[in-house]
Amino acid sequence: MAEGFVNFYIQRLDTLLLEEAESFSGFEDEVQRMMGMLREIGSFSAESGSTEETDAASWVRKLKDIINEMDDSVDGFIIQMDTHNGSEQKKLIDSFRHELQKTSSCLAETVLVHRTRELNSSIKGEKREDKNFHGMDEGETSASSSSSSKLQYKSLPYHLQICFAYCCIFPENYWINNGRLIRLFIAEGLIQGKAGEVIEDIAEENINELINLGMLQVVDHPGNGIKLVVPSHHREVCLHQIKEEEFQTACPNSDSSLPLTVRCVSIHSDMKQVESVLSKVRSRSLFLFGNRGSSEDDWNWLNLYGSKFLRVLDLEDSKIKHLPDEVGDLMHLRYLGLKHTDISELPGRLGNLRALQTLDIRRCGNLKAVPNEVLNLLRLRHFKMFKNIGIGGMSIPKGIGRIKSLQTLTGIYAGDGIARELGSLIQLRRLGVMDVNEDNVSEELFVSVMKMRELLCLSLQAKHAFHRGTLTLLESFIPPPLLRKLRLEGILERIPNWLGLMERLTCLRLGYSHLSENPAAVLQHLPNLKILSLWHAFDAKQIGKEFCRAGGFPKLEDLTIASHVLEEWTEIVEGAVPSLNFLRLRNCLRLRMLPEGLQFITTLKQLSLLPLLDDHEERLRPDGGEENYKIKHIPQVKFITMSAVNQIASHSRGVVKNEE
Repeated sequence: MAEGFVNFYIQRLDTLLLEEAESFSGFEDEVQRMMGMLREIGSFSAESGSTEETDAASWVRKLKDIINEMDDSVDGFIIQMDTHNGSEQKKLIDSFRHELQKTSSCLAETVLVHRTRELNSSIKGEKREDKNFHGMDEGETSASSSSSSKLQYKSLPYHLQICFAYCCIFPENYWINNGRLIRLFIAEGLIQGKAGEVIEDIAEENINELINLGMLQVVDHPGNGIKLVVPSHHREVCLHQIKEEEFQTACPNSDSSLPLTVRCVSIHSDMKQVESVLSKVRSRSLFLFGNRGSSEDDWNWLNLYGSKFLRVLDLEDSKIKHLPDEVGDLMHLRYLGLKHTDISELPGRLGNLRALQTLDIRRCGNLKAVPNEVLNLLRLRHFKMFKNIGIGGMSIPKGIGRIKSLQTLTGIYAGDGIARELGSLIQLRRLGVMDVNEDNVSEELFVSVMKMRELLCLSLQAKHAFHRGTLTLLESFIPPPLLRKLRLEGILERIPNWLGLMERLTCLRLGYSHLSENPAAVLQHLPNLKILSLWHAFDAKQIGKEFCRAGGFPKLEDLTIASHVLEEWTEIVEGAVPSLNFLRLRNCLRLRMLPEGLQFITTLKQLSLLPLLDDHEERLRPDGGEENYKIKHIPQVKFITMSAVNQIASHSRGVVKNEE
């Protein structure tokens, strides 16, 4: 474990020398010398295996304390240098140089202690190879689930241990969005970079490893990204371990005693606890869950020195109504999550957050535009937007093309010259544009997109897409070669020729396309398509076996069809959709019969019908329903009848009326 956190801190110092070059000017030699000692410690710490486990644990604990103290000193120095000048800065520089020398001495002493211990072990003839890294016998096992989970956690390499521990910040059974987790990992510095690889891809690899180990589980949540949850038995063990390591605290009481070294705090009640917590610790992350609102007094904690160390401030789903200017003083902040809050305006001082990597302002109150100051956020990687009031793109300032670090830019309005400017962001990997129409952005937008050779995900939504707005696609458009996910919202005159050539495409949504031709005739040949949503995409009263031939959609796992027009789906050819796991029929209000041949799709795990006509429910019943043979092989069949939907709607209207 020592090797892991030592290497992570070396990476952090290396990054700071680049990003805070002005603050560290004159200290380069001292920092490099200290990094050299850390590399030496990292080279032998993984091999440490003394039979005196208490000595080894004490050595690791001391090493972690040294690094944590150094981390506080470094962050504190940067904070104070930013708020002082002249002779005061000279005093700070002298004090920090003394801190670096003190840390170097402590590290040298740590190296000496290790070498002495190794020498004593050698004299005693101890064989460290008989023990594994954690000091457990190779064949040691336990019958209990808790012991098994503990062994699995301890056997993880350090980079996975800290990622998994971070997942346990969230409340029990909380559904964690995969993309959110990736962005948080990066903001916290939990991902170790590799030459030639994008750091977001490395973070995703870590998550996939934890999924494969069963320590994270994928929750079925179609159409809204991958959701993850931590299994309760793994979470219990992890919480015990990270409490011992003082990695975080969850839901602290107002009178609870917090160790000064705690690095992550999650509060599950309201903001009134924040001031009490941050007056005691220098936390790097702050999460609010279950918050019931805020007043101006609730933000007094922003003036505390401890708040200035925050790298993550995640207020998602809280009910805060305003964001004070003082947020702009959190100079170490890398992640600001404001999704689903009641904020309607962003402070101009937000532009002072020079380290910010993620700004998530989706569905924020009545927020319609972002201030010009966001153009100062030159390290911003993920800028996610979506207006809460009125379906349409967020207005962004001209000059967005100067932020060359951007990887994600979603929910934007690309008129007023922004479409052309997007052509400068050739490094983008995710782009979402709304209010696309022929008059203002269409041609310029597609020309810009074609320059984005690294683009993985593209979402284009027509103006008034849900009310028969037309999405005009450029005839000469050639999709970026790496594109994996595509979303098109709005009426399409026809299926574009290039769509059938997208061999890398894994996820596709056609929304409100109202095509007269069957899109599956083209789409079934896409070799890697796994998720397909046809949401009012095809205006046909009847679908037959022509929907998909035998062997069509070879890798499709998830199919969603929504249609107010569809009355009959007569047949599915045997051998079609051979990999299908999930079939969802949504808003098919006229569909009265499931297709013949459904019984041959043996891979199906779930059939979802919402809503289901009442008489159709009778035909699907296991006790004599004439269509039950089509679905009896499916492990999970979910539905809500039309009468139940009407009853729920009636009850909701009654509640609203009573409230009025």
